[in-house]
Amino acid sequence: MSAQIYQRLAYYGRRHLWPSFSLALFFNFLYGASTGFVPLVIRYLFDDILPSSDRSRLYLAPVAILVVMVLRAASQYLGAYLTETVGQSITADLRHQLAERILDLPQSYVDRNSSTVLVSRVLTDVSLVKSGIVDGFSSIFKDSLTLLVLVCVAFYQDWLLSLIAFILFPVAILPILNSSKKVRRHSGKGQLSLAKLASFLQESVIGLRVVKIFGMQAYELSRFDQENQSVLKAALKTTRAKLANQPLMEVIGAIGFSAVLVYGGENVIAGTRTTGNFFAFLTSLYLCYAPFKGIAKSNSTLQQGVSAASDLFNILDTKPEPPEASSPQSLNSVSEGLVARNVSFAYGDDLVIDDLSLELPCSSTVALVGSSGGGKSTIIDLFCRFYDPSSGVISIDGIDIRQLSLASLRSLISVVDQNTFLFNDTVANNIAYGLSSASSSQIEAAARAANAHDFIIQLPEGYATLIGENGTMLSGGQRQRIAIARALIKDAPLLFLDEATSALDSASEQVVQEALDRLMADRTTLVVAHRLSTVVNADCICVIAGGRVVESGNHATLLARGGTYADLFSTQFANADAGSPR
Repeated sequence: MSAQIYQRLAYYGRRHLWPSFSLALFFNFLYGASTGFVPLVIRYLFDDILPSSDRSRLYLAPVAILVVMVLRAASQYLGAYLTETVGQSITADLRHQLAERILDLPQSYVDRNSSTVLVSRVLTDVSLVKSGIVDGFSSIFKDSLTLLVLVCVAFYQDWLLSLIAFILFPVAILPILNSSKKVRRHSGKGQLSLAKLASFLQESVIGLRVVKIFGMQAYELSRFDQENQSVLKAALKTTRAKLANQPLMEVIGAIGFSAVLVYGGENVIAGTRTTGNFFAFLTSLYLCYAPFKGIAKSNSTLQQGVSAASDLFNILDTKPEPPEASSPQSLNSVSEGLVARNVSFAYGDDLVIDDLSLELPCSSTVALVGSSGGGKSTIIDLFCRFYDPSSGVISIDGIDIRQLSLASLRSLISVVDQNTFLFNDTVANNIAYGLSSASSSQIEAAARAANAHDFIIQLPEGYATLIGENGTMLSGGQRQRIAIARALIKDAPLLFLDEATSALDSASEQVVQEALDRLMADRTTLVVAHRLSTVVNADCICVIAGGRVVESGNHATLLARGGTYADLFSTQFANADAGSPR
């Protein structure tokens, strides 16, 4: 599994292989190689220069050391900078691809997963991949190269002392591998807990008015603290796994150093080894332990990156739904209308639409009414192809919508629903969202047609006013009128209205309904309505129950029939009369 992740991450690094990554490896190589120069200079100083009392070579030695150290410092800086450049570039590529995939995720996936978790993957996990994979790999490469050079220098100076010093090093490999698995596992749990923590906090902030009015601050804090403890436990487990090998390495290092000190010291005393040779070897040995410990530490960081990358690739590997046709068709207008034939659909095992047949002729208005949970909004989701039916066919002008490209299909549709979503942007940009090339005059015309111009010009900066997250600076009726203006400017032939006025008071409903009437003119419109008074003029009213059309006809016909619609109508108006002042 890890090998596949490394291979996929290597793909992202390919476009940065030259010159950035190649030069980064080159400068890291120079940095590692220059470390081996230190013990050789020490040996040369003690065994050659000082015994010979050669002052000219003595004064040249610091110059050589200074040149090497400057080269070493420059290599370290350039290697680190180029590595960071590659890391940040790969991070940007990953974020772009993730954002592209998230915008194309199946609606069912989005419904099942918290939006905050997805955002956390794009922001937090990508950073972990960068620091883990890129920085971790770079550090391992640099430390491994430094260690290799120092080991070679040590064996060059004395192979027997080197064997004594390094014979215990393989003992540390198995614990390092075991700790890697633990770091990866605990890090994955910690990242998920952190995403859930962000989700709790986001909900509390967005729903702060509800939290306060119901006095649930303590409850929300307890939920936050519970997940916060999960984050803490996962972080501590990860830390323990990362630090578990350090004491073992310290002990192994101390044993090896002590053995070399005793054996080599005996040789110096016996005169079989020079002081310079022994001191240079001890320097090599001392310098070896830092990169060896660095490899173990970088490996832990690397495993955190692998864990984060695994979560990211799970998102990237999620296939778009519904799938595009192999040779998708395009449709620029609607001349006949929209038809559903024997359509069924279920959320899991819950059958929502059951053998539904429905016709929406061109330029007509069809209304769907019925009790909540009957499947009315799901019908709109199927027409928009957020989901595909499990059986049956939905067609526009005789073409199965599964044969149309998604872009072509959705270019034909505008939707205004009860839960209007607006962006934290200007009024003008929200209106022009469906037509980015719209001019200011087009935007104003759409706003006037939507009965929105008068309140917009009273905003602090008019059409340039930022309206806050989901339009929080506007009232419900104002938000609906902005949504209607957005639909008007898109000018799509198919219009779906899903409870577009149900959340409004009577005064706001009247203003919005006037705007909707303008929007519906000369369009093929499907209206989902709870208030039957808003659909009495529809060409056809369909009563939906249990995912089926149980009754259909115009208002007068259905009332005369005395069926389900007549019962709904009489009950609703009886309740309205009972609630009206006398």
